[in-house]
Amino acid sequence: MSFIRYFVAVPRIVLNDKCCSQTDKLVLGIINSLSNNKEYCYASNSYFAKELNVGNKTISQSLSNLKKLNYINIEYEKDKRKIYLNLEIVEKENAKVSEKILPDTLEENFQYKRKEYKRKIDKINKIEPSIEYDTDGIMLWNGKRCEAIPPTEEELEEINNILNQYK
Repeated sequence: MSFIRYFVAVPRIVLNDKCCSQTDKLVLGIINSLSNNKEYCYASNSYFAKELNVGNKTISQSLSNLKKLNYINIEYEKDKRKIYLNLEIVEKENAKVSEKILPDTLEENFQYKRKEYKRKIDKINKIEPSIEYDTDGIMLWNGKRCEAIPPTEEELEEINNILNQYK
């Protein structure tokens, strides 16, 4: 599929509407995506059919259903069909769905999580590596000795084989 902007956004109210088929939802999502630059979309039934890999009759039924459910309005102007998203219904109903899903304390919850996250970041940022030296001159990194252990013959051979690839 080659949707404009490469994705389709279906308003939650339509997504949750049991009266809408999956095709209805996708058609509305395409209308929504295509009407981002303008207030309307003027795609033909064959365009929708091609994008969704269905027949023109299926698209016609979807558009009729969406119009009947008042999610879209269709107007004709000089032999050109304009499909408008009914923003009043979609936005109003989306707000109702959001109220049911999101608690009243969402902002407070967000602020709490934000402060909690900031405390963790501050704690991480305060931890600085402790570099000291032991009495015998070996470096201590956060209290652990950093000693150089000479490589084995096998390790030296492996390193040389790898380096030979780049010579």
